[in-house]
Amino acid sequence: MKQTLITEITKKIPDVEIKIFTNDNKYFNAIIISNDFLNKDLVERQQLIYNIISNYIINKTIHAISFKTYTKDEWLIENKD
Repeated sequence: MKQTLITEITKKIPDVEIKIFTNDNKYFNAIIISNDFLNKDLVERQQLIYNIISNYIINKTIHAISFKTYTKDEWLIENKD
């Protein structure tokens, strides 16, 4: 499922870096980095991702997902230490 999520998101956001963490393939944590998030607020970013993966939530393939979104510059600032 992890690879499926990466594939689906990458289809819609080609210039993306995705880090997904899961212990059981039902509950996921993700970090999604792309300049497609430029000039989008937090809600718009979440809507973009949820629109891509919503079928997996609806059919209960994914029970829960938590994710953070960053532009490339935001990610560099977040990880500069």
